[in-house]
This record gives sequence, C-alpha cells and structure tokens, in this order.
Amino acid sequence: MRSSGLVLFACAGLLLSGGVILGWSVAWSLLRMSYYFWTTDLAVELSSSNMFLAGALLCLPTSWLSTVVPYHVRSLPLTGTLMALVSVAMVMLSLGLSSISGLSRALREPAILNNSMLRAMAIDALDPAVRSSFAAMQVELRCCGVQSYSDWYQHRRTLPPACCGRVWSGKRGDLCESPLYSMGCLRPALAELRYFTYSLSALSSAMIVVMTVTLFAAAYTMVMGVVERGEAARSYKPPQALRVACLAHPPHAPRPPHALHAPPPPLVALTSPAAMPHDNPI
Repeated sequence: MRSSGLVLFACAGLLLSGGVILGWSVAWSLLRMSYYFWTTDLAVELSSSNMFLAGALLCLPTSWLSTVVPYHVRSLPLTGTLMALVSVAMVMLSLGLSSISGLSRALREPAILNNSMLRAMAIDALDPAVRSSFAAMQVELRCCGVQSYSDWYQHRRTLPPACCGRVWSGKRGDLCESPLYSMGCLRPALAELRYFTYSLSALSSAMIVVMTVTLFAAAYTMVMGVVERGEAARSYKPPQALRVACLAHPPHAPRPPHALHAPPPPLVALTSPAAMPHDNPI
C-alpha cells in the first residue's frame, strides 16, 4: 500500500508537469499557426489536435487525486474516480495521436500541401481571411509565395506587402516591388508542421506511458484496500457486555460502635467481564 502510494505521488508530479507543458504547447501552437486553417486543407487535422488539449486538462485533477487516494478515508470511491479520469485522458490522447496522421501524410507527400496552398493563393484577392492568413504566414515564416515569389505573378501583377516584411494597410500604393524573402513558404511550412507533429507525438506518448503506470498503481491500491478491509473485518472482535454484580451484606450482622457513623458499604459493584464467572451470568 505504501509503495503504491509513492508510485502514485511520483506519477502525480509527472502528470502535472507534463499536462501543463502539453496543454501550453498545443494552445500556443494552434494560436500561432492559425493561418494554416485558411491557407491549407489541414484545418480538420489541426482542429482535432484539441484532443491533446482535453487530455492535458484532465491531467490536473488526475494529479491531485493521485496524491489524495492512498491516504484518504474514502479511498475506494476516489480510486475509482481516478481510474475513470485516467482512462478518459488516455482515450483523448490516443484520439489526438490518430488525428495527426493526416499531418504525417502531408509531410510524406508535400504535393498535397503545395496544391492546397496554391488553391488558397488563387482566391487571395477575393477572401479577406485568406489574404490576412497568407500575409501572417509569410511574415512569420519569412517567405514569399509557395515555391518562390514568382508564384504570385500567376494571380496578380505585383507582390503583396508581406513579401517585403510589411502588413497590408489597405492603401493602393502599399505594394512590394522587390521581395525581401525570395524563398517560398512550402519548405518552412513543412518544417514547422514536422516539428509540431513530432513534438506532440513524443510528449503525448510519454504521457500515455505515465497514465498507464498511474492506472495500474490505482488498481493495485484499490485491490489492496479491499483486501485490508476484509482482513480487518474478519479480525474484528466486538466488545463484551459489561457485567454488574450486586453484593448484599448480611441483614443481621451487627456493626461495631466505631462504624455507626461511617457510610454503609456499596451495594452495587461494577466488575470487568474477566473477573466474573462465566457459568452464572446475571
């Protein structure tokens, strides 16, 4: 019981730190890479990364319960709650791992990402959301176009201001004649998505391992708690009833003169069960 408590305490620290790191990484990455929702066809795969965020949030109550369960009076129901939370968190992280398989496919086949970015570039002048997303991506990744800056000349006569490191202010004269970034955005986008995919896969896999250890330790704690309670119930002996003995003095016994003013002896005495005979209970 004590060894499982130490294991749960260690797992609680790992779950707390890992959950904070995983949740912060997913939230920050999704906010920073929000331009991929409009410039590529990976919106569904990136949105499903919220499963990692849900699993990371479940690590917070799980870590708290892991420290409380071994020493709480109501350990059995709390252990059941802990096992349920760990199981749900493992399912969430597993779904997140399966969801980023689409990102892995895009990394293996760069032509998919290239074609989706070219389609988004074709409607850049018509959709303000796509225009602002492309501008943010080019400024963030320090690139211009998809393969190179010449991709823009297929859809417009001049380069967007983002190719010169500026954000479009809405003025007609705010254009870019000589690009500051000559490299296309496909290669840095693939590198960023690769880093995002690999880091989430490694961190979530480590969290699943810790959760598996936590689940087995919680199950062992529950089983040992049930066994110890059963042994305590079998070894329990109820207290014996208190026996009362009535002691009467002889009715005709004369009292000495010096004891005339003394208090009479007690008529009732309480004795322990061990001092009383067991063959004649009162």
